[in-house]
Formats: sequence, structure tokens, C-alpha cells
Amino acid sequence: MKKIKKILKNPLFIFVLGGIFFSSIVVMAESINSNEVIYDNSSSLSSATDVQGALDEVFNTLDKVGSGYSLIAHAPEGLSMELVGGLYRYQGATVNNYICFGTTEKNTCTGDTDKYMYQIMGVNEVRQMKLIKKESINGTQYSWNSTSGEIWPNSDLFEGLNGNYFLTNTYYISDSTWSNRIAISTWNYAIISDINIDSHTMYDTEMSAPTIDAKIGLMYLHDYYYGLPGGNNCSSDSICKKSWIFPTNNYNSKTYEWFITRAWRLSTTGTVNSAGSIAFDYPARPVFFLRATERIASGSGTLADPYILS
Repeated sequence: MKKIKKILKNPLFIFVLGGIFFSSIVVMAESINSNEVIYDNSSSLSSATDVQGALDEVFNTLDKVGSGYSLIAHAPEGLSMELVGGLYRYQGATVNNYICFGTTEKNTCTGDTDKYMYQIMGVNEVRQMKLIKKESINGTQYSWNSTSGEIWPNSDLFEGLNGNYFLTNTYYISDSTWSNRIAISTWNYAIISDINIDSHTMYDTEMSAPTIDAKIGLMYLHDYYYGLPGGNNCSSDSICKKSWIFPTNNYNSKTYEWFITRAWRLSTTGTVNSAGSIAFDYPARPVFFLRATERIASGSGTLADPYILS
């Protein structure tokens, strides 16, 4: 008995026992399908109140977690549980996918949605969330490019979004703290003449186009189509308006809006049509991916209770 007590008090034994316990928990966490994990805001580092919360906290210590991982684990209504055009996407007319970017203060964000409110388009395979700004930039209209013929990397709008205008001089991202939370991503820039194709063909067409690496882009045509319930094709005004991406309550609904794919615009009725000229001035909503390491700290995704990053 004395020998047993001596072993139990041995620091080396305690260290080995602790390692075995932690390894068991990690193995258990790794074996659980992410769809079975209930998101309970434990990524805010609050104390877990039950076994599920404890497991969530284990997940939040693993390298593969981040805001996207927690979101998929939460499986909110409207988020597809399988990849649709490269993303686990929000689909439908009404979804709770609001998130604040530029502040971690909920009241600041909800008090100035023009400035801070974004919406989550979806999450990719490496758990990066793809965001689109709820409102157009400053409620102002911009030309895709002042002259015709330019490709996206040479356009005025690309330079404006990825240069001093958006990343360093905007009134809602005023320092590098927030711009550094945006991932550098690969953007395809297609030039297409026919949009009378199904959503999957549109995705394949746009994603086979040339690419450039940058932080900021615009939404693709397929992003809009896949935002419809079930990812249906945008074949009429009544169907197109069922995509949550159609901006019914902000400046964009009063005019057209640019896509990244030249030269198409989202119309005031919800349909997609030719812009005619890329020199016209229309609103633009920035789109970008967050770094995979970013975490959701709180919120339920509603406009009144948006997701808040830690």
C-alpha cells in the first residue's frame, strides 16, 4: 500500500496519466462528426456547463477549428450540410447569417449596420467563411472600369477594393487589425456571353476562368444562383427574389449591382442581365474570406443578434 501511495504521488506518474486523459479526450473529439456537435458559444472561452460544452471546448483547442468550423458544428437553419459549388452555403429567402466585421462590440455593430454588418455566404473546405457586405460601399456607385475592355485585375474597381480605398482608407476598416483578418484568396475572373445555363454549369464556367490572388472581390454569378432555395436557377423575377442575396432593404435594391464576372449586373427586380458597358456606375458589395483561424465568440446570426468575432 505504501508503494502504491508513493507511485500515485510521483510527479512523473501524474504527468503520464494527464497525457493519457487529454489524448483520450482528443481522440473522442476527433471521432465525433462535426454535424453532431451543438454550438454553444464555448469558443468565447466561457466555462462549459455540460458534457457537450466540454467537448466543444476541446474542439476549440484543435488546429482545425475556427469560425467556420464552429458554424458548421452549429448547423444553423439554411446552411447546407454538404458542399454546394465549393461552399457549405446559406440558401433560401430568409437566413440568419449576419456577422459583424470591423468591431467586436455588438451595440456598435447593430447601431451602424451600413458600416459594420456583413452576411455569411458560406464556409469552404478549410473552414474559411466567405462574407459579403450587407450594404454597398458608402451607398455610392462605382464603375467597374472607366473604359471598356479591361479584365478584372486591371479594373478600377479591383484596384479600389484591394488598394488604399478599401483596405486602409475606408471609414469602417481603419487599421490593419481588421484588414489582416481577411485571407488572401484566389479569384477567378470570367468573361461570359451567356447566362442561360444551370447553376452548376455556371460554377464550372466561372471557376475555369483565369485567376488572381487578392483579398477582396465581388460575388460571382453562381454565388447568387446558389443562394436560392436548393440552388435553383434564376429564371424569373419571382424566383430570383427568393435568393437571400437579393438586397431588398438597402441601397442596392434601388439600382443595379456589379458581379465580378464581366459584364453582368444584378437588376432591381432580382434578375441578372447584361450591364452593356463596364463604365456605368453601380453599387458594389465587397466579398472576402476570413482567415480560417478566426473564431465566432457569440451571437445567433440574426440582424439583432449577429455573430461577433473574438
